[in-house]
Amino acid sequence: MTPSTSLTLTGFLQGLQSNMMGLIGSLIAVLIILFIVRWFISKLLGEQSIEQDDAKSIRSWTNGIAGVVALVVIAGFCISAANYATNVIPRTGLDRSSVNQDMNANIKR
Repeated sequence: MTPSTSLTLTGFLQGLQSNMMGLIGSLIAVLIILFIVRWFISKLLGEQSIEQDDAKSIRSWTNGIAGVVALVVIAGFCISAANYATNVIPRTGLDRSSVNQDMNANIKR
């Protein structure tokens, strides 16, 4: 049976498992921080410490910053996935490069 150099979906996902965990963890962290800031804003509104217009402004800034951070994290994951997909190393034995020839010469000694 000839070994294959094609990248299967399961192998691709296994190779990106740590990156996916980082992506999911980062997105969850962004959501938690977003909810904490929104809770803090609603608490300040309840105490009448800030006005409604200021709260809307803070919410829009918070949503914008969270969106930008989420886009950067997703873009980083996509770049990492593309990099992983294009740098697949073929299995040993498919190509007879000088490295494989040197290894075979060392084994025969």
